[in-house]
Amino acid sequence: MDKFPQELVDRISGYLPRDDLKHTLTVSSKFRFAAERCSGAFTKFCLEEGNAKAFLDTYANHRLLYLRHVEFRTKFSRLEYTRDPKIPCRENADELREKDETFTRQIKFLFTTVKTVEERAGEENFPGRVQLTIYTPTRLIDSGICLHRRFTSWRVHLLAPESLPELASIRSLEIQQGVEYSRFNKYDLAPSKLDLRVLVDLITRLPNLEYCGCQMGGDEWAPHFEEEAARHFVHDWEGPRRDSRHDFAKAIRSTNLPDSLRRARLDFLNPLEEAENIDHRQRMPDLVSPAPQDPFSSSLRLLSYHLRQLQLRVMADETLFWPGSEVTLSWPNLESLDVMFHMVSPSGSWYFEGPKGEGHDTAGFKITNSSYPPLEETSDDKDMDYELAESGDRRSTTDNSHFRVAPNDTTLGLFIAGFAKAAAEMPSLREAAIWSPLRWYPGEDLEEEYDLHPQNIRTSLAWGIAYIAPGGLALNTNPGENYSQARQIWWKVAKWRPDPQLHDLFHQIGRQKHGEDLKEYWNDDEYGEELIDRYVFEGFIFGDGEPGRIPTII
Repeated sequence: MDKFPQELVDRISGYLPRDDLKHTLTVSSKFRFAAERCSGAFTKFCLEEGNAKAFLDTYANHRLLYLRHVEFRTKFSRLEYTRDPKIPCRENADELREKDETFTRQIKFLFTTVKTVEERAGEENFPGRVQLTIYTPTRLIDSGICLHRRFTSWRVHLLAPESLPELASIRSLEIQQGVEYSRFNKYDLAPSKLDLRVLVDLITRLPNLEYCGCQMGGDEWAPHFEEEAARHFVHDWEGPRRDSRHDFAKAIRSTNLPDSLRRARLDFLNPLEEAENIDHRQRMPDLVSPAPQDPFSSSLRLLSYHLRQLQLRVMADETLFWPGSEVTLSWPNLESLDVMFHMVSPSGSWYFEGPKGEGHDTAGFKITNSSYPPLEETSDDKDMDYELAESGDRRSTTDNSHFRVAPNDTTLGLFIAGFAKAAAEMPSLREAAIWSPLRWYPGEDLEEEYDLHPQNIRTSLAWGIAYIAPGGLALNTNPGENYSQARQIWWKVAKWRPDPQLHDLFHQIGRQKHGEDLKEYWNDDEYGEELIDRYVFEGFIFGDGEPGRIPTII
């Protein structure tokens, strides 16, 4: 048996069911290796501090070649309810520092353990192709402890990331929510928010990284609850939120990302139902000032230059695509670009308004020193605690109005013009989309004006534009053509029309490479001149199993 070529043994083992593979483990070393690989038994490991020895024993050898996915969950110690002493409702500076140190220690354990496996496995089993999934920190909180502990605004930081060892085996990195998030749930497992730059800090320690992704940020938004106490407890304080976006930009600009990075799927609006279930009458914070332009948007543009596929779910402005100065930029490799943008811009202005101009001039409010959570209990906290005790938890009673379904040309025009200019400088571009999820439920204030009836309420709308290069799959075929020999643009924008200058910018996409032939679609066979259902854009890029689409994991 040992004389059989390994390729033949692998081929034979590939046809055997898992139960039969068990019987080949002792036939020979070649059959054992093939059985271990084909069984899938060693493809995934959920690493914890308590099973580190088992991880080392299992993978610090040839089995590192079979490992495809490592999961790691971060957490903080449980907050147990005691009457004496009572746990303060606010986190103080010492507790915040302890959380940073705990998170850093856990990440260092993860990286050190994987590094040890790489070193012990040896060069013959190196470097591997592993997807690493890290979950954001959670904390078990006993009932009876103040709600402030469940809705924290301070971000968790990774300290001294440069001290982490580099991991050559990690080809894919995902950061996901540690717990399914909803402000309406009365859960005991509470999430913590990560500083956005943690993603960049981790990427820089992965020299062979090909794909990065994240799912976070939906908990930065809050509905407009009717009860003041509910609004008080759940809103995300604006100061830490702004600082986190600016920290991300500083990290991008001060480091070198791995040359191997080719694909990114960054969802900063997850879960989406939280990020979009906001009241359209409200003013939003200015997350840009004191910077002249949004640092977060411009840093994501820098990240995109060497990618081949990019999917974004993001709140951004035009610097995501084009800087303020008129310079020539180049994206030589980008093939697929999918941007779902939030209807609120980073400056706090809105990209959309009501059908009759409602909310056209709503501007963002400035962030000040009072935009940060206090580090000790305040008189307002005591008042809200008392109201909560008297009236009960009213987080299920909201008063949201969703009426912004018409483009605000003042703000949206610059944003999509930047997209069109950038897309025209992408010689390899095969497909691109820019779109926003919308909702239509005007509420009592506008109910009579718009003759609102239940059948007219639509909470899954979209406004957007898509481009497909010749020979590609259509966005959809009503109207549209699969594998058309001309460029195609879908304007899923209801009755809105771009001005001639903006329209011409979109005509430039793919023109230099593919010529003048262009087909444009303005009316949808199913929706006509109405806003479409967002499923048309969902899954546009990174869909699984479809021709021409790109899978999300290695």
